[in-house]
Amino acid sequence: MFRYLTRWMANRAFRQGDWIRALRWFRLSGTTVLTPLEQVHYAGLLHESGELDKALEILNPMLVTHPYPNAYERRAHIYNEMGRDAEAMADLDAAIRLDPDPYVYWYTRAIAHNERGEYELAVRDFTEALNRNEHTKSSTYYELGNVYMKLGKSAEAEACYRKASEDPDKAIPHYFHRQAQALEALHRDAEALAVLKEAVRMQDLWRNTADRGASEIKRRTNFSAAAVRRFLQGSEEEFGFRLYESRLLENLDRLEEALATLDAALRIDPEAAELVLRKGIVLRQSGRYEEAEKLLQELKFQNPVWLPVYLERCTTFRQQDKSAEAISELEEAKAHFADNMVVRYWLADALREADRVEEAQLENRMLTELEPNDPLNWKQRGEIAIDADRYDEADEAYSKALELDDKADYFMRRSFARYMSDRYEEAMMDIQSAVERNASLQLDSKTAYAKGELYVGMENWELAEAEYSRAIATEPDNPQIYDRRARCRSAADKVPQAIEDCNRGLALDGSNTRLLWLRGYLYYRMDDYEAALADSRTYVKLRPADPKGHYNLGLVYKQLDRWDDAIASFTRVMELNPFEPQAYLERAKIWYHHSFDRISAADDLAQWLIYAGSTNEEGEKTSFDLLAELPGFDDEMRERAREQFRNVYETSRYLS
Repeated sequence: MFRYLTRWMANRAFRQGDWIRALRWFRLSGTTVLTPLEQVHYAGLLHESGELDKALEILNPMLVTHPYPNAYERRAHIYNEMGRDAEAMADLDAAIRLDPDPYVYWYTRAIAHNERGEYELAVRDFTEALNRNEHTKSSTYYELGNVYMKLGKSAEAEACYRKASEDPDKAIPHYFHRQAQALEALHRDAEALAVLKEAVRMQDLWRNTADRGASEIKRRTNFSAAAVRRFLQGSEEEFGFRLYESRLLENLDRLEEALATLDAALRIDPEAAELVLRKGIVLRQSGRYEEAEKLLQELKFQNPVWLPVYLERCTTFRQQDKSAEAISELEEAKAHFADNMVVRYWLADALREADRVEEAQLENRMLTELEPNDPLNWKQRGEIAIDADRYDEADEAYSKALELDDKADYFMRRSFARYMSDRYEEAMMDIQSAVERNASLQLDSKTAYAKGELYVGMENWELAEAEYSRAIATEPDNPQIYDRRARCRSAADKVPQAIEDCNRGLALDGSNTRLLWLRGYLYYRMDDYEAALADSRTYVKLRPADPKGHYNLGLVYKQLDRWDDAIASFTRVMELNPFEPQAYLERAKIWYHHSFDRISAADDLAQWLIYAGSTNEEGEKTSFDLLAELPGFDDEMRERAREQFRNVYETSRYLS
């Protein structure tokens, strides 16, 4: 009689939802008087109290004689908590096979598939669960959205999160938070921000309740107590979702609003290092470097062994070109985090930016010794070698990176190193390999530009022009590409088309001195000396210290018979670069043919002999051979120049 009484008391307490009393009465009754369904209830209470083995002692024999689907489902939960996922999955399969109608079996198996990384199967089972239940659709859509996010299907995930939050009485802040993340993944940042603001609003309301929203989450989702705790923890870690809100605002370049959001979060949690760090980042992005430096310095003082603050201070210094401070910051970080490869990598980069090449090489060498299998370290070595004009070493470094990671970017970088070594065919093969690995590069203007440069190196003007044209079609607002195509067309004697390119480039950037110089030169080639004069004058005004501009101006003045102006221009060339032989020769011609000043002409010819002779390779013609072949001067003039050359050359040799 006593056992039947305790059984009745246990069932009464169970129906009333008094789980503690129900479990106590079930213990007193034992299992012999319990029906199979009551045994499932008893096992469930033991499971909830953490007594997994005792729960299995009830379920295992009962399922042999009474294969109830809800008993399989309960045992599956227990197996899952014990790490026996294969047995858990088998029990869920059995429950669904016996009774496929209850949504909870599909939902539970979907969760199990998700935890096992079987995402497509999880999608299938969540979809089946949705077809069977209206009451928990919001939470099921949320879980299905999470699976879609793991599969990289952001659009499907966003649709699920949107459905999860459609019912205002079922929605919780986390649904909006996850929907915002899906929208961001779809590059719809403005929509993501609008959705996230609802999560922030709800969380602000719930944070002020006694349980910080726990009862609301439980009521709206019917999730377990452990799941509710995880939701609360997530909102705490995101500081009421304001940390994420600040990142979205930063993405939208609404930096003042981002700062206001962070300040609101800091009023709630003023000691949160992550919020302070984030504020420092936004201050830096806003160009408020002094404030960022001060804030981050205080944060570092409070957290002296927190790596992110060192890296952010380094970034702040690097953006201001404060190389010494950035390097000092990284060296301090290295003292704290000697085994951290990121710090060493950043230090090598900062040393490289500061033109401290040998130190950068040393740091990178240590990095590659410590992590020889990281291709980024070898890529960095290649970049440092390129900075030092050591292209063969760069080639070797990129080749090593490619052995570790067959990546398009490394082929492109090695192509540049080979281009700089005049290995054009090999460089072209590297570009082709890069395109094979990343087809989108074929449509990139930078790829076409690089191929154009290689064809120029091969003196294949037709193919070079075609590649520059492809680059322009993709990037029509880049004056540099017009400059390169103009030079290519000039080399192919397509002077009018080259001038057209100069005009188009200068329409984009009227102060582009390369294009001005080139157009002036092209007008000169077409005998349009007035146009050449206008461009050459403008170039000299913009680049007064460039001797090439004054030399071109002198040539134009000479064609216009403005002899004094031409002499002044060639004289200016000599002042800027006294070792330029052609300026002496051009001025000598004017002295001789137009000013009839044979003495000055002889002096300039002697200087031309000195510098023109110095540019010859060993075994080429002597200076006097060059003079003998020089047209436009009589024998007496040549003899005067020889004598002056001997006087100047012998004197300078004696003085040296």
